[in-house]
Amino acid sequence: MRKVDPTYDLATPMVIDESSPVLSDDLLEHRLILGQRYLPDDIRIQSLHNMQRHSSGVLLLGVGRGVFQLEHIALSRLLRVYHVRGRFGLATTNFSPKGKITERTSYRHITRSRVDRVCAAIQSTSKIRMLKYAGIDLQSQEAYELSASGLLRPENSQSPPILYSTKCVEFQLPDFTLEITSINEFCDYFKNVIHDIGLQLRSTAVCTGIRRLRYGHFELSHALLRKHWNLESIIDNLHQNKSQMTAEKLCTGLILQEHNQPEEITDGKGSAECQEKNITA
Repeated sequence: MRKVDPTYDLATPMVIDESSPVLSDDLLEHRLILGQRYLPDDIRIQSLHNMQRHSSGVLLLGVGRGVFQLEHIALSRLLRVYHVRGRFGLATTNFSPKGKITERTSYRHITRSRVDRVCAAIQSTSKIRMLKYAGIDLQSQEAYELSASGLLRPENSQSPPILYSTKCVEFQLPDFTLEITSINEFCDYFKNVIHDIGLQLRSTAVCTGIRRLRYGHFELSHALLRKHWNLESIIDNLHQNKSQMTAEKLCTGLILQEHNQPEEITDGKGSAECQEKNITA
């Protein structure tokens, strides 16, 4: 039989001092009696516009009361910027390198100028879609003024993905990288875009990576790496990003004005009244 030192509690790293009496309050607060101090259900965390596997970048998370501010960010319909990487010469079942290869094609005839022309055609088509889902009469004076003042936003988040900018920022066959500014997008849509670009260039292409560089005013510099996911770093990050949660920035694309039934957005120091209207950034 193993000899146990009675002065040391094996269940905890606490040394028992026999010279002083053990109070009942101390036992009630002991970890083995009280259990875990915090449970996962005690901390509410919610994300906005999740990303799929094999993608990375800026992801907005609301913690505690910050969950309610995610709704205001969603209503602002902020634009998002991505770097989408592709590779010519392959076709798979799911448009990614992880899928089963169905076809191999030549890509030596592809040049950067051809890629740029295809990107311009995609952006032109998306501009027509942007005007269609803006929720205004395209022949009206309002449509002209809003179009001249900046980027039109879709009337709601139920519209198809809209690309505001598509350009090739890196080209080194067979790999290439597109910088895409979009709204109401999702990762599978980008995979289809890469696949369509390959077909239009008389080849094939798969999407090898998706990285979100910016979400509205939130950039990579505002994000935490996975190794920094600890309590101290998260608290510091909340304080640093407080300046990005002001009413003026959250109401991008909205008109700040008084109305009978305003919806308040509080930034911690005050509030602003926002009336929704489908206009520009």
